[in-house]
Formats: sequence, structure tokens, C-alpha cells
Amino acid sequence: MDRLLAAEQLRKALQMLAATLADEKALEIATVFPVWAPDQYYAAGAVISYGTNPVGDPQLYKVAQAHMSQSIYPPGSGTESLYTAFGLDDSGYPIWAQPSGAHDAYNKGDVVNYGGTLYESLIDGNVWAPDVYSAGWKAVSGGTVAPDPGPDPDPGATEYPDWVQPSGAHDAYNTGDIVRYNGVLYRSKIDGNTWAPDAYPAGWEEVAV
Repeated sequence: MDRLLAAEQLRKALQMLAATLADEKALEIATVFPVWAPDQYYAAGAVISYGTNPVGDPQLYKVAQAHMSQSIYPPGSGTESLYTAFGLDDSGYPIWAQPSGAHDAYNKGDVVNYGGTLYESLIDGNVWAPDVYSAGWKAVSGGTVAPDPGPDPDPGATEYPDWVQPSGAHDAYNTGDIVRYNGVLYRSKIDGNTWAPDAYPAGWEEVAV
């Protein structure tokens, strides 16, 4: 009994340590993570496994929001708001996962699978999904960058993300970031900008389109 208790304690300790690893490191020890089960409470940020990925290893998911699991809503298609998959697709490209800060943001040239389509990041420090900030991504075909369609004929048609209240320095706006706020585009003039344009006008400048 003591041996079983010690083994269980060791397993939990390994899971706690594994939860602090970056996604790419977590994939190296995927079998350490608990398998998803219904009627369990999962905290936001927890890592679990469910099913297998294209190479036969356990598919890992990061819990996007704390919740009690239900048998009719397992990780996978249709439950992206609860579980964020990370790993590789059938072609070996990483599946897009929401970065938690600058340390795991996508950089220029990174290619990811998002919703079944490959996208290449056009900027460094890219924390937006391709359908949230389309100017930061370019669709690619078969792993090859698609031809550049040329400059946007209508700058006003470029999609920029709506301003969202940052929760801290990790997702604050930096110099040059452009957002849409109350229908107007603004460019941040400072790094670590956590204020709305109307709350701290000196930190923003209006962008003409």
C-alpha cells in the first residue's frame, strides 16, 4: 500500500512539474498528463490528453476555461472554447494555440494550422488568431507561401483587432500596435500600454485611413 501511495504521489508531482513546461516540451512527455474524463473539474491552464495525434502519440489539450467536464463535450472539434489542442497536424505543422504572452507568441515566418488552413505569420510577437487579425497572417498552400496579392488597394479595408483591456504586462500593447476603438483606429505610442485611448490619450495616436 505504501508503495502504491508513493507511486501516486510521484505521478502527481510529475504532472505538476509538467504543467509548467512550454507546449513543445510538454509534447515530449505527453504520457505523464492525465487522460480526459467526464464529470471532472478542470482548472484553466491544466493540460490533459485525449485520443491520439497523427503520429500515434497522445493528443494534448490545454484547458481554456475552468469547468466541469461532460461526456457529451469531449476535447476536439466543437469544444475549442473549452480545450485548446496543441501539437502537430497530419502534415507535421503545429496547430495554432493561443499564446499566453510574448514568450510563446508566433514570430515572422512561423507556419501554423488554424482551422484546417495553413497560415504564415507576417509579424513578430503575433498573439492573434488569423481570423482576429488577418493583417498579421498570410494563407499558405501546401506549406508554400501563396503569391503576394500586392498592396491592399483600400487601406481602410484592412482588419485590425478591437481594443481589449489587457490583464497585465504580458498582453499589454506595445509601440506601433494598431487597434480599433469605438470605430476609430489608434496606434500605441508606448510599450506596456494597458490604457484605453480615451483613458490615456498621450499613449495613443489616431491613425488616418
